[in-house]
Amino acid sequence: MQLTRRKFLNTASMAAAAASTTVLSPFTSKTANAATELRVLVWESLAPDYIVEEFTKTTGVKVSRTYVSSNDEYMAKLAVGTVDYDLVDVTSSLMQRAIQSNFIEPLDIAKIPNFKLLYPEFQNLSYFKDGDKNYGAPAFYGYLPLTLNADVIPTRNDFDILFDPAFKGKIAMWDDIAVIAQVAKWMGYKEPWKLGDDELAAVKAKLIEQKPLIRKYWTQSGEAIELFASGEIVASLSWSYVTQQLLKQGYNVRETLYPGALAWVDSYTIVKGTPNRDIAHQFINYSIAPETQAKFCTEQKYLVTTPEAQKHMDPEIWKVVGMDQVVERLSTTEFWSEVPRRSKYVEVWNEIKSA
Repeated sequence: MQLTRRKFLNTASMAAAAASTTVLSPFTSKTANAATELRVLVWESLAPDYIVEEFTKTTGVKVSRTYVSSNDEYMAKLAVGTVDYDLVDVTSSLMQRAIQSNFIEPLDIAKIPNFKLLYPEFQNLSYFKDGDKNYGAPAFYGYLPLTLNADVIPTRNDFDILFDPAFKGKIAMWDDIAVIAQVAKWMGYKEPWKLGDDELAAVKAKLIEQKPLIRKYWTQSGEAIELFASGEIVASLSWSYVTQQLLKQGYNVRETLYPGALAWVDSYTIVKGTPNRDIAHQFINYSIAPETQAKFCTEQKYLVTTPEAQKHMDPEIWKVVGMDQVVERLSTTEFWSEVPRRSKYVEVWNEIKSA
């Protein structure tokens, strides 16, 4: 069911047309930009300071970030009906809802020359399209790994860890309906985003059964990092960012993927009605430039969507992150997809947490 969308704005002044970009540079000159500020709605870990500061330094455009703690928060903020943002990071499972709800507008691919440098699989993802119109340029992706205390769990790599009574009170889970889909996949359901009532009931029962083992459901990466750092937890369904930040701080943690791990893929999208379309396109082009992607992959340890990034990276990091396996994995990767009964999933997830 489509979201009800209020009228965005009666009128919106258009930004002055930026000079057409014909080279693969992530930037145009400062004088080419009419905008002085770009407003972005995004996950904290996907827009680190070193990325946005470089963009500001080169273009003169300030990037103001508003962070979200769940995917559904994106839709709630966009449904308000005012153009409070120019760019929004949207994941594959919400892209079609954002398109059909008229929250975002098609990209002008001619203004994103780095688009043609993406892996072919990311140039043609159906999640980001409506007919022949493309609404997103995938910039980063990843899986939901397990982050583990390597002292306590040195060798096991199975998803069953999260349901093992041996770690009672020492397990955490991300607070998102994606957990329902991932647990459903682990339980053997082939379409984890399209569960029927009986299947949802079975997943709900399994997650309620797990609750005595749970220390906390976390929303922001900082919470998960603190839980590991304090020793309160030894295992979590997690993000690669959490693992890498803990390693940077000197904690003995490790990360593992398990059979059936689902993958997310995110893209910056342009909010319908923004007066800053040109600078928004420029930021998207910058975000998928090989140099930017290399820096992001090196620091954040997320997978990126541009193979040319390898030319600007330490070969060892390229391998450690798993970029050397991207081509092989893409053929079998199952990305988060549209959730037809999203409101039901949200209802079930809230019932699990309150049980």
